[in-house]
Amino acid sequence: MVLSEIIRNIEFFAGLDQKTLRRIEQSAIVCQFGPDEVIIKEGELGLGMYVVISGKVEVLKKIPGGKLKLAELGPSQFFAEMSLIDDKPRSATVATLEATECLLLTRDSLLKLMDRSPQIALRMAKMLAARLRVAGEKQASVPPKPVLPPEAAATNGNGHHAPDPADDICPRPGSAKAAIQDQLVGAFSAVYALKAMTRFSVAVLGCPVEGFAANAIDEIRLGDVKVFILPAGESVHLAISAWAEGNFNLHVFHPQSVTPLRFGPVPIAESDSFTLNLPAAGAEAPIELRRLN
Repeated sequence: MVLSEIIRNIEFFAGLDQKTLRRIEQSAIVCQFGPDEVIIKEGELGLGMYVVISGKVEVLKKIPGGKLKLAELGPSQFFAEMSLIDDKPRSATVATLEATECLLLTRDSLLKLMDRSPQIALRMAKMLAARLRVAGEKQASVPPKPVLPPEAAATNGNGHHAPDPADDICPRPGSAKAAIQDQLVGAFSAVYALKAMTRFSVAVLGCPVEGFAANAIDEIRLGDVKVFILPAGESVHLAISAWAEGNFNLHVFHPQSVTPLRFGPVPIAESDSFTLNLPAAGAEAPIELRRLN
């Protein structure tokens, strides 16, 4: 199978136009590895993102007394994608289980592709969100703590008052929901800092609110946290409506600002409504969040 056909059959690149596919083909490096060969070593810097063409690899993490197997990956699956947005040492080792062929897209080449082809930047954003979704699902699968008797539950059994049930709706700092939002903001901060998504604005909206923009390009959801991908080349009005009492946080990435703008925590009552006004890139109008009632 020729390289162009291999690339077209990889889900991440499916549906891209021929010009973009040719650019990927010109930038990609085909790497061949024998059985039991280390491709990435934990603690070392990564070259870029790998896609398995054929064969199989395992992902290993050092633990006291040995190694923990985190995953097995086969054809069309990715690894080392986080090397695209940071220069930190890799957090796991990837080694082959059999003779394996991979497609390597280096950090520099993929960033150039994202600059020329906005569709790739959008897919990268979705891939990062999917990674966080899997992490969140694993966290959610941890069995809940045993229910305390009523007299103990009122004080958590140690003299301290139990958190209000509304914390499940409006997550406190340090909660699982707040951590997901923080991780999303961190991931988009890294991508935005690389100038990979400056053709877009991004709004990361927490709960208990919903949002809608008529000209939104895409929307990514991780539980109650919403990410809106918005066009930076035109003005945007993101309508925000509350469905419960509490507080919400909003983080905005826009070419007008070198750092993400944070609004919140914003106190709300049920049925409160707001609008986030984003000007087109280059316009002098301010970015503002307005309460409508």
